[in-house]
Amino acid sequence: MEAIADQDDLLANRLGTVIGAFGNTLSQLFFGTNDVSTDVTFWCATTNQPEYVQAYVDDPRIAEKLDPAKPLLMLTHGWTDNVNRTWVRQTVTDYVRLIGGNICAVDWSPLALVEYNLAARNTPKVGRYVGKFVQSLVTRAGFDLNQVTLVGHSMGAHISGIAGAYLGGRVPHIIGLDPAGPGFTKPIPVSTDRRLDRTDARFVQAIHTDKNIIGTTMNLGHEDYYANSGASPQPGCEFPLVNNDTTKAYLQFICSHFKAVEYFRASLDRQNVFEGTACASYYSFKRNDCGPGGIRDDFGLFSGQRASGALYVAIDKTVYPYARTISRAAVELSLINVQLSWLATSQPRGTHWCPISRSGSGK
Repeated sequence: MEAIADQDDLLANRLGTVIGAFGNTLSQLFFGTNDVSTDVTFWCATTNQPEYVQAYVDDPRIAEKLDPAKPLLMLTHGWTDNVNRTWVRQTVTDYVRLIGGNICAVDWSPLALVEYNLAARNTPKVGRYVGKFVQSLVTRAGFDLNQVTLVGHSMGAHISGIAGAYLGGRVPHIIGLDPAGPGFTKPIPVSTDRRLDRTDARFVQAIHTDKNIIGTTMNLGHEDYYANSGASPQPGCEFPLVNNDTTKAYLQFICSHFKAVEYFRASLDRQNVFEGTACASYYSFKRNDCGPGGIRDDFGLFSGQRASGALYVAIDKTVYPYARTISRAAVELSLINVQLSWLATSQPRGTHWCPISRSGSGK
């Protein structure tokens, strides 16, 4: 796929994209169909093929494009986005470099670059098609469903959930990155077959960074991480608001909304620790008053999958990697200890291709 010039660092560009989305809405309303095979495409990369190559449902050449012996991560963008956005490309690059295996970015931009409510109504058919793609990899290419992870941002989180439900809830891990709230959980929640839900996979995580505006205040997974309070503004998004400047307010919300993808990307490096503490409220967390139920766990692919409910993560850094970092030696020792522990006990809930955490790193 030919790269599209991207100015994600200029948040005002996103405001222009949102306004432009309304121009595509009439076309969708009059000419849209339930056949999404031309509107949803899959752009994949591996260690041996780090640049995008397009893959298809029932692709006869899939063995040349992906390695079924290695894990697969499906990454889905949200409203008005596409797979050439800087954050998507950076996540793909970092996954290949740090994790290895296969990663496929889902491009549903023809159905996403429309008015918000119409895009939200498009998510079920997109999610089912993503599920169909994964199923074709399992049945035709020999992929192991136990090595599949679904990750999505905003509306993409709900698409990932719908894909997981299509696959019978048997996917080991789904991660929702600031799942969209309007049209999904507010003003009232839609049915669970139209949004992310903890039944969509054996283990579902979500991280919340703008819960009150673009995201959701509802817990959607087994673990729901709230970056600080989970609300805007996140660190680095504190734009001064003068005379009720609605544009700057919007940029503050959108900046916080996209911190979720930055935190996830940073978490791909095992040295970066986004440790959450289960707590009754952010107020109790700030007071260090989480009691005996204050179980700690790490957000991301390396979760120990041992907590439940709301977890709060203290983040004060404004630039990458945002998180607390630990030494490489501590990481390796932690992985050895946890692998030995895992082998000596029964397999924990939802643990799949990478049953590791950082629990030996001073927790």
